[in-house]
Amino acid sequence: MSLQEIVVMIHNGEYGRAITSLEHEVQDESVQPPEKLEYCKWLAECNHRLEEHQECGNWYLEAVRIILSRQIDQVSKAREALPLCDKALEAYQRGGDAADVLVASRLKQYLLGLSK
Repeated sequence: MSLQEIVVMIHNGEYGRAITSLEHEVQDESVQPPEKLEYCKWLAECNHRLEEHQECGNWYLEAVRIILSRQIDQVSKAREALPLCDKALEAYQRGGDAADVLVASRLKQYLLGLSK
């Protein structure tokens, strides 16, 4: 499915179908990390709209992992990843388990330290 078709599904509120297509794109080895990063953010947002808080947080943390794997300086990584980590933490606090909240909290503290 094309990216344009996926975007149309999201705008039409067809989040479940969009999630299936986006997950397929994220798993595709030919997709480059910057695109995967965007797909992860869209996946998180779709799951948020469906009130799937655990999955929402998981996709935001996957986006953070992609950012942290990039070949840029640590401060830039931390500043880019911190807002996504905050969103993951919020999602986990709404519907994740205590372990996920703890992981996201610790990651946030680590990123805050790097961003200075």
